[in-house]
Amino acid sequence: MLRRTVVFTLAGIAVGVMIVHPYVMLVDRLTGSGHVVGGIIPPADTLIAAFSPAMLPMTIAIGFFAGLCGLLLGLLYERNQKMIHYRYQARMHRDLTAALNQLLGVVSHYILNSSMVISGHARRLEKTAGPEDRESLTAIARQAEKNGDVLRLMQEAEFLRNIDPSVTTYQKLIELNQRIEKHLD
Repeated sequence: MLRRTVVFTLAGIAVGVMIVHPYVMLVDRLTGSGHVVGGIIPPADTLIAAFSPAMLPMTIAIGFFAGLCGLLLGLLYERNQKMIHYRYQARMHRDLTAALNQLLGVVSHYILNSSMVISGHARRLEKTAGPEDRESLTAIARQAEKNGDVLRLMQEAEFLRNIDPSVTTYQKLIELNQRIEKHLD
């Protein structure tokens, strides 16, 4: 980033010395203000005279101000690039959040429905099953209910609606993970 600003500054100095300074000298000569060093100089020689040792103070002054303009343009360019990058990141973040929420909604809906169906059928079969099958059906129903509880915990996590890349969001994700693990144990 800094390299581009330096390039803008050097380009400003070069433009000031190579273009602006001779132009100012030519305009001064053509308007007849009489400020030309060394007497009357023909217009063609004015461009050459712009680079004479006597014009060095003016060349330095114009180069300095043109370099300053280049520096300001470079800083403005860098700021603009940062804003474009920030907007791109914000849009990507918003799109990712929307996609994550949609995925969470669809997946949790189907898994929650299937967990409830499994749990319901297991509980119904439990009533008519023999003692050895009843234990297996109870375990199946309990696991299906745990799956449903985990999905409800995820659906209740409102912060997933507005995920931001902050430490607090990651802390909330860790807390949710701990609640899920605790619930599954």
